[in-house]
Amino acid sequence: MFSINKKRLDYGKDYIMQIYSNNNVQFGARYVAPTSVKLKDAKKWKDVSVNFIKFETAKEDDRRTLDQVSRLWGGKNLSSAIADEANILGGNAHIYGVTTQESNFDHVDPSQVLGFVSTDKFTKKAGEIPIFKIGTNPKFAYEQNKRKRSIKHIATSMIEALKLTTYKSANTKIVTQYAEPQEVKFLNKAGVEIKNSNIVEVLA
Repeated sequence: MFSINKKRLDYGKDYIMQIYSNNNVQFGARYVAPTSVKLKDAKKWKDVSVNFIKFETAKEDDRRTLDQVSRLWGGKNLSSAIADEANILGGNAHIYGVTTQESNFDHVDPSQVLGFVSTDKFTKKAGEIPIFKIGTNPKFAYEQNKRKRSIKHIATSMIEALKLTTYKSANTKIVTQYAEPQEVKFLNKAGVEIKNSNIVEVLA
């Protein structure tokens, strides 16, 4: 399996330094499980290892990290909404992410976060996990960079990793209560079961 974990995603050196000058240490995110995405190598797509983490939103430093990711993404793809969710709900928010970072998850590098998903509270015995919002880095989102993106299947990697957080694992359903008609295909492909057909916040 290829690895992109040691590569910093390219946002520009000056901007990254600006972010770290504002907050040199970020604490709290917890490693959950390994997962994988697809990396374009020449004309082929190959599996690469990434890591699924949970942000400890009760901690100010983790909420600040989510704010920093939102700034890097220009507030797009629900990054601003997910950061707001963390700031409003604090420790009652349940926000997960996938990152190319390999270790030291108490110090999350905002530039290596590929995607976010927020969920309702669930237990390890859960047969299904409700999600609220799911979004991926605009550089790799299907809607914005279908032809130029070098990484794909970020949303799918988060959905599959969420299943690993329960005892039932692969048999656990990932569900959402609502979805717009144009979003149904994407959600089904990512492995999300739709309860109703009105609205879900998704851009990935």
